[in-house]
Amino acid sequence: MTAARVRGNLVAGGGAVGRDWRLWFVAPTVLALAMVVLFPSGYLVWMSLQHWFITEPDVYFDGLANFRALLSLGDFWAALTVTAIYLIASTVLMLILAMLLATALAGSGGGSSVLRSILVLPLVIPPVVAGFTWRFLLNGEIGFLGAWVLPALGLDVNLLATPGGALTSVIIADVWSRMPFMFLIFLASLQSIPRDYYEAIRLDGAGPVREFLLITLPMLKGAIAVALLFRIVDAINTFELIYVMTKGGPGRSTQTLSLMGWKTAFQNYDLGGAAALGMVMLIVTTICASILYARFTREG
Repeated sequence: MTAARVRGNLVAGGGAVGRDWRLWFVAPTVLALAMVVLFPSGYLVWMSLQHWFITEPDVYFDGLANFRALLSLGDFWAALTVTAIYLIASTVLMLILAMLLATALAGSGGGSSVLRSILVLPLVIPPVVAGFTWRFLLNGEIGFLGAWVLPALGLDVNLLATPGGALTSVIIADVWSRMPFMFLIFLASLQSIPRDYYEAIRLDGAGPVREFLLITLPMLKGAIAVALLFRIVDAINTFELIYVMTKGGPGRSTQTLSLMGWKTAFQNYDLGGAAALGMVMLIVTTICASILYARFTREG
């Protein structure tokens, strides 16, 4: 009798009680997100407002002093510039290469499976291993590229020892290591486009360029947005590859925000300043992601 009355209430209430009951299934996920996202973010905000040096016994609230000190540092603006150059250059190169390779292999036959496997291989190599590999290859004394290929091309220079060469080397290594992820996103999206669209536009006499501009590119709009979003987050937080290859040098030529944050915390022992830098990185990432989302979700 009680069960019948409960069912009657559910029907009479339009299923509201049932819907509220089903929300409890989401509770574990919400709790997990709160633990891995909200709590660390809140703790980061709290740390950024503290005067907290590992070498000093006292930890106390210092307001926005860490942010004021950070914005007054020349190292911060230099790291921000390097991060912007690194982000833009590597993302543009990845986007072009991934798009070209995905377009070339999307409609090919079974013989392309070997090429796809080769292209994806760098993705499974840890950034530390990739960094050591490229550092060895570019070594001016014993590296294959640095000691043999570059001199043969008339470029007798140790790239990792010059500011411009070091930044270029890091960008190339990062593109080699991370481009396959963007390639896989584009390849999957291209293979989901109905072939009827291409057959229809070919009947109107369209060539490969018009096919790409009128069909491929618009259909890849969502995939491009997702790939760029992941890329922005990954580039701003890149640490291992740069640390292994150059440690931010020579000078400050390859010191990004993430590398500066590590040095602030574990070389200068300033946890409050490092947390403030982390907050700035979070804000920069959020702004870039918001602009990207607004751009790709805009109608028309």
